[in-house]
Amino acid sequence: MKLLFVGLAFVLCVGVVEALQCKVCKYKIPYFGCYVGANETTCERREKCAIIKTSLGKMTLYYQQGCTSALNCGRERASDAESRLTSRYSCCETDLCNEEWDEDP
Repeated sequence: MKLLFVGLAFVLCVGVVEALQCKVCKYKIPYFGCYVGANETTCERREKCAIIKTSLGKMTLYYQQGCTSALNCGRERASDAESRLTSRYSCCETDLCNEEWDEDP
């Protein structure tokens, strides 16, 4: 019984340790910084820290920081078929790894 309790405690501790911490910013304007929602968050399972660059054509409009599904990593998505607005997802897998990045990745 004691061994079962120790094993359960170990599994719960490992689950807590694996939770990824990421920076959050709803809108980060190039050269000005975070405009809305500067904070930190804990990602869900199967999520990674992300930097999302939103552009209109070749002009960067803003960035976002937060968690995203691992399936989004490395992808570029258009907002719709008629718009030239795109979002590019760059991901990383260590705590607060999405805190800093080049202004134009």
